[in-house]
Amino acid sequence: MKKKDAFWAEGSFAQSMGPNDAKKMRTFHMKHDEEMNFSCKKCKNKISVHNNDWHDGMCDDCFNRTHFPEDQDAYEKRRKKQTKNN
Repeated sequence: MKKKDAFWAEGSFAQSMGPNDAKKMRTFHMKHDEEMNFSCKKCKNKISVHNNDWHDGMCDDCFNRTHFPEDQDAYEKRRKKQTKNN
């Protein structure tokens, strides 16, 4: 099976829920810029309630660097190249 066809990527992250966490479902489909009342536990930048609940309390960059470093490295290279070309 080709990697792009695989359902689970290596290093995947799953946020568990307990019986008392049902209120977290309210934030599951929220955007990453809603209710920015929290701070990333790594870099201290402001994060959304969604990131706090579902991204291990981290901003997208810190979350990706922690759980998907290969993807984050590729993203940062593309972003630098785009910035350089603009």
